[in-house]
Order: sequence, then structure tokens, then C-alpha cells
Amino acid sequence: MLARRGIALVFVTMSCAVFAQTPPAGNTATVTISGTSTVRNWSCPVEAAVKVTPGKPGAAVPGFPDGLQMVAFTVPVKAIECDNDTMNDHLRTALKEKTYPQIAYKMKQYTMAGNNAAKVDGQLTIAGVTRPVSFDVRLTPSANGIRSQGETNIDMTQFAVTPPKVFLGQLVVGKMVRVKFDATLQP
Repeated sequence: MLARRGIALVFVTMSCAVFAQTPPAGNTATVTISGTSTVRNWSCPVEAAVKVTPGKPGAAVPGFPDGLQMVAFTVPVKAIECDNDTMNDHLRTALKEKTYPQIAYKMKQYTMAGNNAAKVDGQLTIAGVTRPVSFDVRLTPSANGIRSQGETNIDMTQFAVTPPKVFLGQLVVGKMVRVKFDATLQP
């Protein structure tokens, strides 16, 4: 329960990605933020909207023969829901939702690493702090475009997010979080 409070911080450090309350049909992502605490491990999924712009300057990608010019994720902080209201409150406070209501990720470039893999570099903004974040991505062609899956570790303190401590320091959330995403991309 308390460990999940750290999810807010985890999400702050994340990337990718990043999400909207009502994803448009076609380009959606499920993002899972997970981490540790002195009490237990925790995990929190969230749905994301993804904006895709096909075209140069990128290399061909399965389903996008002219490459991808831009991929961006936007996540309203209020869309992040864990199974505990107290944890949700701590998360929204840690992410400074009133001042920074969204988390955003925008791809800057990608490099194909074989037919079904790419390295994606971009900028992640959490709680008003923007930093570079990279993902190794698996690409799977589908009837609807391409399925893109990836993950990375993020140090939330690099986004000026202090890992929460509760119960007089008895529960401490770890500063590293794992961000995984699974997105369907259509032109």
C-alpha cells in the first residue's frame, strides 16, 4: 500500500512515455511503472495516447516504409491510477500535478538495429524537468501498423523527484524505477 506511493515518483521519472486519459483509436500505449521500497515491490499501469507522424528523416520501419518523423506520448498525471487512493494522492503530490499536469516524451531520433529492433532517443519531461531518455524497442508488424515494446530504468532524482519516505522513515521508496511500454502505432 505505502510502497505504491512511490509509484508517483516512479512515474515522474519515466519516460515514454507517457499518456492520456482517453487514447485515440489506433495509437495507444500501456505503460507500466514499477519499483521497490523497504516494504515491497510495486507496479502501476497507465494508458497513454500516442501521436505519430510518418515520414522522413527516419529509416524505414515495419508498417512505415518512409520512416517516422515524430512519436510523442503525453500522460495526464491524474490518469495514473494505482489500487490505493492514498498512494494516488502521494503520487500526484510528488509529481506536482497542480503545476505540471502532464508527463511528456518526444522522440528525437531512432536508429534501426536489425529488422525488428531500434534504439530510440528522446526527451522526457516530468514535474517540469526535461532530460534525455533512451529505449531499446522491439518492433512487430501487425495488421494495424506496428507494435512497439520497450523498457528502461530511470533515476527519479534526476527529475528533481525525491523518493518518498513515510511512517517516520520506516517505508522508503527506491530512487530507481522501471518503465515499460507496449504501443500500437498506426500512420
